[in-house]
Amino acid sequence: MLLLPTTWRRRVSAAVAALSLGACSPSREAPATPGHGLLRGADGTRPNVLLLTVDTLRADHVEANGSPFRGLTPTLDQLASEGTLFVHTTSPAPATRPALAALITGSYSGRHAVLTNRRRLPLRIRTMAAVLKRAGYQTAALFGNQLLESSGFRRGFDRYETFVPQQGLSSDAEGVDRAIAWLGDSPKEPWFLWLHLMSPHGPYNSAPRRSLVGGTGEDPLPDRRLEPSSSNYGLGVLPKYQLLLAPPQAAEYRRRYRGEVFYADAQIGRVVRALDDHGLASSTLLIVTADHGESLGEQDLFFQHGWLPNEASVRVPLLWRLPGRVAKGHRVMAGVSLVDVMPTLLSGLGIAIPYGLAGRDLTSALGGGEPPEAAAFTMTAYANRMTAVRRGDWKLVHTPPPPNPLPNDYWRSFYAEAESYALYDLARDPGEERDQSAAEPERVAALRAELTKWEKENRNPPASRTPPPADAATQERLRALGYAD
Repeated sequence: MLLLPTTWRRRVSAAVAALSLGACSPSREAPATPGHGLLRGADGTRPNVLLLTVDTLRADHVEANGSPFRGLTPTLDQLASEGTLFVHTTSPAPATRPALAALITGSYSGRHAVLTNRRRLPLRIRTMAAVLKRAGYQTAALFGNQLLESSGFRRGFDRYETFVPQQGLSSDAEGVDRAIAWLGDSPKEPWFLWLHLMSPHGPYNSAPRRSLVGGTGEDPLPDRRLEPSSSNYGLGVLPKYQLLLAPPQAAEYRRRYRGEVFYADAQIGRVVRALDDHGLASSTLLIVTADHGESLGEQDLFFQHGWLPNEASVRVPLLWRLPGRVAKGHRVMAGVSLVDVMPTLLSGLGIAIPYGLAGRDLTSALGGGEPPEAAAFTMTAYANRMTAVRRGDWKLVHTPPPPNPLPNDYWRSFYAEAESYALYDLARDPGEERDQSAAEPERVAALRAELTKWEKENRNPPASRTPPPADAATQERLRALGYAD
C-alpha cells in the first residue's frame, strides 16, 4: 500500500471532497450585487428553499400568467398573488434533462453539455444542490421522471430518490406524500428540497377523472381528428405513446391535458398546506417553475415537445414566494430564462455565485424592481437542433440546414429542406404564425448576430458521459413516456 505524506493526503482528501460536490470547476466567484443577501432574515438567517418543478407545464395554462381558462390553477394563482411572478420565462430546451441541467447549473449547454435526454451532467459542473450543501443546507430531491435517475443531477443531495414505481407511471400524490413526510421529520434547518412533479407529461392518464372538469373557458385551438402514429414523434399526427382515446380528437386531448394541470396544481396545494401546518411558510422560499411546455397543436405539433422551439414548448411559469422578503403581487414583464434561477437564488441567500454562470442575478426583481431586457436562448433536443433567441417581444428562430448525408432515413422528417430564419412579433402574434423577417431586416440582423454567437458557444460542447444502456423494464417505462421509440 502506498503511503503519502500527511500534506499530500490532505490535498487528495480535499480534491475528492471537492469532486463529490461538483466543485472542480474554477473557484473564482462573481462579484456581489446590490441585492446580495436580500432573502436573508433580519438576523441574517437563511430561509429554507423548496424548488418545485412541474414537468411539461405551459406558462399560458396558469391563470395568473394569462391563461384563458379559469379555475385551472388556484394554488399557483394564490402563490403568484403572494410573491413575484416572472411573466415571460424561457426554458433553454423543450426537453427535460437539458432544461433542468440549465436550471440547476445556471448555464447553457456549452458548459453543462447536456444536449439531449440521454446526456449526463459532467462531474466538473457545480450544481445548485452542491453549492447549498457546502453552505450548510440539508438537501433532498424527490422526482417523478425516470430520466432524472441517471442524469448526474444527484451530486450535493443527502437524499435523492424517485417515486416512479417499478410497474407503471409515476404518481404525483405519492411524491407529495413523501415530501410531506420528509417535512414532518423535522429536517435540520436550513434545508433544500427539490420536488419534481410529472402529471402534465403525456400520456394524460395520471389524473383522476374528477380532475378533468377542472377549469372553464373556451379552447382557442381548433378541433381535429388525429391520425395515430407508429412512432412517438412526428408532425400532424398523434404520437404512439399518447394513444388513449378512439377516435383521437385534438380537443379532447387538450381537455385531458388541462385536467393534468388541474391535478398537479392540487398536489402543489397539498405541499403548501403542509408548510403551513408545520409552521414553515414564513421561513421557506418557494420557487415554482417547469422544465418546458407542450405543443397542443401549434405548428402542427400535437401533444409533444422537444422538436420545436415554439413558445408553446419553451415558455414556462416562474414564481417566487417568501413572505416579508419577496415582493408581493409583483409581475416582472422583462424576459428571463431558467438559467437565471441559480444565480438569483445564491445572490439572494448571500452565497457567492460560482464564476462562469450564464444566468443573471435577478434579486432586484424579487425586491419589486424590473430588470433590463436581455436575450434568452433555447435549443431543441432532437436531431434537427433548431435554436431561437427572444429579446423583448421579438423572437428569431433558426432552422439549420439538413446534414449531408442524413444519419438515417428515420431522421429525414426531422429536417427542413433548407436553412431559414423566421422572425415573430410575440406581442401581436403569440402563436408564431406570421414571419416578419422580410419587414424587419435590421432586427433580424441584430438578433441573428446574437444567436450565431450563442450557437458557436453552445451547439457543440465537450462530450459528456452517456449513461449505460437501460435495462428492459426502464426502457419500457421510457418508451411509455415518449422518450424512446
